[in-house]
Amino acid sequence: MTGAREPASRTWRLGAGALGASVLAACLASILIAPFNFRAEAGDYIHPEFFVLDLLLGLVYGPFGAYVALRSRQLAGWALALVGLGFALSGLGIQWTLLAAEGRVPGEALAASLAASAWLVGALSALLALPWLIVAGRSDSRLPLLAGRIGLGVAVAGGLVKFLEPAEGGPPEHAFAPHRVSSAASTADTWLVSLYLLLAVPGIVHLVRRMARSGGAERRALTWVLSSVVVLALSYVFFEIGLALGGTSLTAAAPTMFVAQMMLLAGTFALVVQDESWTVDLAISRSIVAALLGGLVVASYIVLVWLGGRALPLTDDAVSLISVVVVALGVTPLRTWVQRRVDDLVFGPGADIAHLLADLGRHLGTADSGEDLLTDLAAGLRSGLGLRRVELTALDPVTGDAGARVESGGPAPIALTLPLHSRGVEVGRLGLAAPLGRRLDPRTVRVTTQLSGLVAIAVELAGVNTVLEQTRRRLLEVRQEERRLLRRELHDGLGPSLSGVTLALAAIANTSTLRPADAALLEQVCVELNRRADDVRQMARVLLPPALEVGRLDEALQGLAARFTDDRFRVSVAVSGADRLPEQHQVAAYHIAAEGVRNAHRHAGARRCLVRLDVDDDGAAVLEVEDDGNGVDPQATPGIGLSSMRERAMELGGSFDLVSDDGGAKVTVVLP
Repeated sequence: MTGAREPASRTWRLGAGALGASVLAACLASILIAPFNFRAEAGDYIHPEFFVLDLLLGLVYGPFGAYVALRSRQLAGWALALVGLGFALSGLGIQWTLLAAEGRVPGEALAASLAASAWLVGALSALLALPWLIVAGRSDSRLPLLAGRIGLGVAVAGGLVKFLEPAEGGPPEHAFAPHRVSSAASTADTWLVSLYLLLAVPGIVHLVRRMARSGGAERRALTWVLSSVVVLALSYVFFEIGLALGGTSLTAAAPTMFVAQMMLLAGTFALVVQDESWTVDLAISRSIVAALLGGLVVASYIVLVWLGGRALPLTDDAVSLISVVVVALGVTPLRTWVQRRVDDLVFGPGADIAHLLADLGRHLGTADSGEDLLTDLAAGLRSGLGLRRVELTALDPVTGDAGARVESGGPAPIALTLPLHSRGVEVGRLGLAAPLGRRLDPRTVRVTTQLSGLVAIAVELAGVNTVLEQTRRRLLEVRQEERRLLRRELHDGLGPSLSGVTLALAAIANTSTLRPADAALLEQVCVELNRRADDVRQMARVLLPPALEVGRLDEALQGLAARFTDDRFRVSVAVSGADRLPEQHQVAAYHIAAEGVRNAHRHAGARRCLVRLDVDDDGAAVLEVEDDGNGVDPQATPGIGLSSMRERAMELGGSFDLVSDDGGAKVTVVLP
């Protein structure tokens, strides 16, 4: 919400402070008056049962709104404080009306009008302004800020109209408005209810669109805000109907509105703490839990009494007693449920160890290497625990020297360093930095200490993965070097030697007198030696084509196709993005393709073979070798060729798949 900030002026600070003080003063005054009204009676135009709910909303919204306005200079803070002020004045108006109805103090008409109108200012500010203002700073558009200001103006105007309307059944003379004005206000108020609901729709749509573009903690908070705004709008309708008709709808709508407004406050606070450093998160979360629990209990009791009175053939006292028992039995599980969701909203997934473990599992499941494992682990701990920075350092278990070191988050001093032990040996250290302007709370320290054993195992696993990765890489390098040596030996040693022997035998046939049978046999030997010399040269080229040594896999595959293509067998090659493959992957892809082409040529009786290689922008490759031969017998034992293809794919962490039928075979290899 940083974009919704106003200039930091003295007037701003004084105004926000005065608004917060006014809310507290109104709440304190109503509390002081309340003891004198325990036995007070008034007409139907006043509803003393709403006083406690009004007082709670004033005490929670007012100070928090003023704190937001002073701390972050956001217009949303003023809207929050205005909500609190509206309900605080409504509570004060209720108590003053009760006191004045017995003639103890003057101003009954004024107090009744205040009680009837002030709550509307608070409710409309929450319904029409807050949905825009709490997301104003998360949009490049000025529309949310403008719409929020319009919503505040409509709330104040609606409260003024309500104030000018005389209370039905109340004092005969209005304090200020002439009859003509009050009559017009009554007519306008009847139509304004529909207007308020229409004005709430754009805010709801805006929240839905904002949710679609957000994720994580912001999406979770916006879900609370959207749900509360919808429930608030519906409960407001029933409340207005109840004011006009009386009955159960009025009694049930009031606590429902209270619950919706507390949910809205919780979502608002969660959005605020994402951008600012606050030290009241624990107090706010507990206040929200207590208020939500109280509202839900009251609403549940009312609903149970209403349903029981119509469904059970019992007296009112019996229904009330049964409702009390049911509510009492449900308080503990309800509190646990509310506490878990509020903590998850305010503190994030780290408030619940199960959610934190699930979040860590999602981070660790995407790791491809030991270093990635540590990086994802640090990121998971930082986001799950709501920390500013997390630093992980792996130690050599033998020498104790520092090894790999990763961190997640922005620069911040480390406030706590925990040693990580696995099987009695220190394998690393975990450093935690609190959010800016705060200290590490006991909950975070306790949860991190409980997770340190798991983190130590993950650090040790990362070290093992790193060693395995280095060993695998070295093994591939050694194998590649062996292939180079073998190719050199075949191409420069054995191949020329066989050619020399063939020439020597041909010279014998030319310079010596041999019997016809011996000459024919010698000629056969020369032909066979020439064939074997060609095989050796081809084998040398297959082991490591010269084009492959300089990273031209496309050219190497084209050369492979040219060597095997003849009148009876045709090889086609389709390659895309081969230059993005690293050297080891290029070598593996070439040898897998060569083995597949060789199998199709020698054993499958195929006439055509297609080699297709696709490499995406991230370097992941899909290699397919497809032929139209006789296929592979599923009962046959896999030969060396298929086994070597599978092994090469597995060495690089890839996958190997063979599909075969009477129409041919298709090998698919995926290299990450």
